[in-house]
Amino acid sequence: MVKIDAMDFWTKQLSNKSSETRRIYTYYFQNFAKWMKKTPNELIEMKKQTLEHKGDRRENMVLETAVKQYMEEVKDKYAFTSQKLVYTAILSFFDLNQYPLQMKRGDRPSGDAIGSRIPEKKEVVTLINAAKSRPKRAAILLLKDSGLRLSDAVRLKWSEIQEYGEGFWGWKIITQKRKVKALPFVGPETTQALSQLKRKTDRIFPITAKNLSNQLSLLIRESGIEKGLTPHGLRKYFNAELQAARVTKEWRYIMMGKKVTAYDENRHRKLFQAYKQSYNQLRIYGALVSTEEIETLQKRIEELEQLITPDIKKKHLERVTAETLAELYDPKKLEAKIRSIMKKVKEEA
Repeated sequence: MVKIDAMDFWTKQLSNKSSETRRIYTYYFQNFAKWMKKTPNELIEMKKQTLEHKGDRRENMVLETAVKQYMEEVKDKYAFTSQKLVYTAILSFFDLNQYPLQMKRGDRPSGDAIGSRIPEKKEVVTLINAAKSRPKRAAILLLKDSGLRLSDAVRLKWSEIQEYGEGFWGWKIITQKRKVKALPFVGPETTQALSQLKRKTDRIFPITAKNLSNQLSLLIRESGIEKGLTPHGLRKYFNAELQAARVTKEWRYIMMGKKVTAYDENRHRKLFQAYKQSYNQLRIYGALVSTEEIETLQKRIEELEQLITPDIKKKHLERVTAETLAELYDPKKLEAKIRSIMKKVKEEA
């Protein structure tokens, strides 16, 4: 009988995971094996022997006890999120080699995850202002507008953009981590920033997810933002803001690339409409004025023009153009402009 190599068998069983997940699992498990001073094959043999042992049952828990001791030792070395990955990697090795450990629910790492908080809008603005390059600013805006993982964001392509008008773009992708379909969108704040980038390759961000994560993490530290925020927080920002806008959990998950029980691509248009209607919630630079709102305000100005003489019209309304209206994101500013005109009309009538 051919002897199966435990490490080789495990890595083949992990083939449905992303390359980055495989790398992380392998790294953390190998650290555990070094701590045990055993090879992967020797660890499997240890588990075999405990299963064959007919004596004291407590002697069958040697490996389980060792894992708990190891997890206690790495508490000071790793953040809570990394501790969970260490634990999952070790269990995965034994599970997929068909010799699962008998761990209990209480054995899992517990605590508060560093970086779990959601950034406020002003913090996102601070982060963008701290970015010195257009690609970094565009990446931050895309992450907060789309809710994508970094591993999916760096794989978006110019050639796969679907334009929906009024500054909205979208893609159809297969996510790297879950291997599921996703329909991410971005709005005017992001598309304007992306339009300013030089298209050196078909990939919008020709960089690895790890590299982008490191750059954004450094930017967060340098910007003086309160501790506890990571690049992943932009994904949580997206989810929280659309939840506040009452977009259903299922639809948010389809946009973000999270696994859902049902996926209907025919609802793509409805999905986009839900995103577009909720975009003001995602914006960080003020409310978006729709085409309908601009047309309504233009009609109000036309009505005002009928009340004033040509001289007054020339003096006060020359700068109120369609371009000016399009640049004013906040309808309140436009209302103030109209009130100012009315005041001058009354003064000079």
